[in-house]
Amino acid sequence: MHDRIFAIVVVLLVDVASVGVLPAQDHTGLNALLQLLEESSEDAFRADLLSGMLQGLAGRRSVEMPSRWPAAYAKLQESSDDGVLDRALEIALIFDDPVALGTLRRRATSTTASAAARNRAIQRLVAKKQTGLAPLLLRLVADPITRNSAVRGLAEYDHPETASRLLKLYPSFDPTARQDAILTLASRPAWATPLLEAVAAKRISRSDLTAYTARQLQSLGKKQITAQVHALWGEVRTTPAEKLKLIGVYKRRLTPESLKSGSRSAGRGIYQQACASCHRLFDSGGTIGPEITGSQRTNLDYLLENLLDPSATVAKDYQMQVIATATGRVVTGLVVSENEKRVTVQTVNEKLVVPTDEIEIREQSSVSMMPEGMLQKLTTRQVRDLIAYLAGSQQVPLPEPAPVEDR
Repeated sequence: MHDRIFAIVVVLLVDVASVGVLPAQDHTGLNALLQLLEESSEDAFRADLLSGMLQGLAGRRSVEMPSRWPAAYAKLQESSDDGVLDRALEIALIFDDPVALGTLRRRATSTTASAAARNRAIQRLVAKKQTGLAPLLLRLVADPITRNSAVRGLAEYDHPETASRLLKLYPSFDPTARQDAILTLASRPAWATPLLEAVAAKRISRSDLTAYTARQLQSLGKKQITAQVHALWGEVRTTPAEKLKLIGVYKRRLTPESLKSGSRSAGRGIYQQACASCHRLFDSGGTIGPEITGSQRTNLDYLLENLLDPSATVAKDYQMQVIATATGRVVTGLVVSENEKRVTVQTVNEKLVVPTDEIEIREQSSVSMMPEGMLQKLTTRQVRDLIAYLAGSQQVPLPEPAPVEDR
């Protein structure tokens, strides 16, 4: 069975590789696979075959619909197997099937569908980059169930109302939605300016701009935006002598006695906001930066050198890339896989598949995603607490939330 599926997938790959060279109606290999799907009633076989088709079609947003697809899709809809239905829907989107597109739009706005189903529908529509989706996403931002997916999806669409809508709703967002909103706004120059103006006006807390966000904003390559980032983060120290001097200042402050009096729980709260989206520590956190659980965290020199001079040594596996797409979006992240058709990029809050034919500029960054100056934005107590947390051997609870004052 598996040998047969492999042979079928080879036929598909040859056929798909020829799309755009052969006449548009010549989908011999695809139609042969679709005929098998029509004739088979075995869900395990159909699921495997659909998986092979998806592998062959990966990296393509659109392929002209083969003549046998409508009949095959109708037959697949009779299945009770979620794997078959799910894969068939993904392929339907690649074929621009209006039936599937309509189904997903209705599901995204349904009040009876599960939260997971609604969010998957949004993610698929965004991956498809369906025309005219931005107005729907702007409405779904107001719904807590779909908010995060909608906010992330808006980054793909250069809609003029995105910045004003997100900034208006920002105070009502939870911490995760706020970070998604900031990263979306930081993905395009037209949105970055109002974002930074909101921070300067203190409508958004400066502490909400993480190190990753600051680097992303600088990656936009606009002098005015870079100047605004520097104004908010402070001047970056660039000479080795200045950095060594600064390390010495912190070492004198962070004595063993001082670190013993630090609150590791408070330090974890600072780490959670500033570092956890990129780094993994004690089995939690992001993977866009190096795992630091097993690093030399008890070595104060090591910690200070990495925090104050993050670009001194950037491991090859963690060199970030800046990708500008044809639609004007700038993506900064770690390339986790690629082939001639697509590049998969892990950003701080999502994994994106970018077709290679949509990439206009691609550059490898020689600096760390983490900008310099992070410690300088913290108070002496906050630096002490953060270092105490990082140097600890065990996880500690997050600090209790501050009590809400009566009004």
